[in-house]
Amino acid sequence: MTASTFRRYGLGLLGLVLLVLPSRLCAQDYEVPTVTDTYALRNARVVQAPGQVLESATVVVRDGVIEAVEENAEVPYDARTIEADSLVVYAGFIDGLSHAGVEMPDTEDDEDVEDPGTPPPDAAGIQPDRSVRPFLSPEESDLRSLRKAGFTLGHVAPEGQMLPGASAHVFYGGETANDMVLETGPTLFAQLQTADGYVYPATDMAVIAQMRQLYREAERRQELDAAYERNPTGRSQPPQDPQHSALFPVLNGETPLAFYADEALSLHRILALRQELGFPLVLAGLEEGHELVGTLRQADAPLFLTLDLPEEPTRTSGSDTTVADTTGTPSRYYSPDLQTPSHETVAEEEENLELRHAMERQTYLETAATLHEAGLEFGFTSREADPGDVRSNLRTMIDQGLPEQTALAALTTRPAALLGLDNRLGTVEEGKIANLVVTDGPYFGEDASVQHVFVDGQLYDYGADGSDEGEVSGDVSAVLGTWSYTLETPQGDLSGEVTIEGDESGLDGTFVGPQGDEQSLQSVSFDGTTLSFTVNSPQGGSVSVSVTVEGETFDGSASTSGGSFPISGERTSGPDATQR
Repeated sequence: MTASTFRRYGLGLLGLVLLVLPSRLCAQDYEVPTVTDTYALRNARVVQAPGQVLESATVVVRDGVIEAVEENAEVPYDARTIEADSLVVYAGFIDGLSHAGVEMPDTEDDEDVEDPGTPPPDAAGIQPDRSVRPFLSPEESDLRSLRKAGFTLGHVAPEGQMLPGASAHVFYGGETANDMVLETGPTLFAQLQTADGYVYPATDMAVIAQMRQLYREAERRQELDAAYERNPTGRSQPPQDPQHSALFPVLNGETPLAFYADEALSLHRILALRQELGFPLVLAGLEEGHELVGTLRQADAPLFLTLDLPEEPTRTSGSDTTVADTTGTPSRYYSPDLQTPSHETVAEEEENLELRHAMERQTYLETAATLHEAGLEFGFTSREADPGDVRSNLRTMIDQGLPEQTALAALTTRPAALLGLDNRLGTVEEGKIANLVVTDGPYFGEDASVQHVFVDGQLYDYGADGSDEGEVSGDVSAVLGTWSYTLETPQGDLSGEVTIEGDESGLDGTFVGPQGDEQSLQSVSFDGTTLSFTVNSPQGGSVSVSVTVEGETFDGSASTSGGSFPISGERTSGPDATQR
């Protein structure tokens, strides 16, 4: 939180300020301390870029910018110092294409379309005039999970069908949607995605035909506009609509179409359409990119490989997992000539199919290494990937031949360059935006965990286990809802509200202070009796709250390293509050 934000909130943050004061100061008069947005990571191992490492240096962050990176950098008097002699600092990771932070409204069913053959643009999925900005939410779960994995900015697009709208370069953090946006409209997002139900375009070929028609009509309208500008006398004003006008920057070569495609056939079709129409292109997905190495080499387009990997094949008749065999045992290879003469040998066919699955999966696991060996430079896209699998999938790619330095480049310097952001992001250098990932060991190591993430200079603490996600093992109906709390301090009681939301898969919520200020809860856990969470304080630290829930009340403590304060509460609204 910046100093200006703190001034806006004023004494509304008093409850949290009290919690971060040492207990020996709480019995006497005090001033609310000045909030700092300056940090110093002292004596860290700093990976400035792949292959460029400072073994012991101090990184100073001020006002969202890296102010210094050097061995003996002076620590500013107003900085919060993080002793980082056992930590590693990387540039924040960049997501080549995602929907992180996007919450789209519900869409109408095709039953509401009067003429499915000529539907309105939104029903057909033709919405290039939309911007992703109105759909951004800083509390969206995938955004938080990706941030925990080290991603600090992404090329984020709205969801939809063939032309969902314009993307933005989005910080994976911030208080509001406006805080999140670094740059609007770098691309128009596109995909070979049919409209819903029986609405046209309902097939991939129809989508291609519709895109071709839109493009040609946009060209015609742009020519009419130009002619009208040159000489409007005696001419009718050219037809106007936001869908075709949104394509004009694409026609001018200023804005690429960013296509997502994971199948080889889709990639072929997109590249053929691009060759015909000549639009600038960004390609993401590439799950079957190993089949199109030569084609991708000639595409001359930024490439972003999916971080999703196929699951291991598991025998349906047993619990064992089949993997591709590399030992040379003939009986463990897929046989394309195997035949099943009777029901007695069905098990052999089943195993043979599993071996084929394993063989194909192995090829997919090696895709990143294959693209690297072919000399193709690429970044990564988290679209379609489970954020919780990102780090393990990266380790798998490395195990299958992708060099660690290339993997790091694909997370930092390469996407920065491919997205035109390398003058602001991608390396740990003085003057660049303070997007940083801090770990307690090499990022790709299995035992390493993310300790801190900086997004535009804002610090997110993840604790010793590298996680800000709590565990839920109890009946969440016992805690869902809004609770009034009373915090007992030497200066008197302070009151506010805590709201708990979510389900068995995870909980989150908000902490509202005495004057109505609001902070997001982190690491919310509930085991059926004990509810615990943390709240980031204005000074950059965090407050840990642990309470025992009994019916409609709770009792416990709010703690920092400086001391603990009793806290109690009562549920005022929730799924069961009116029933007990």
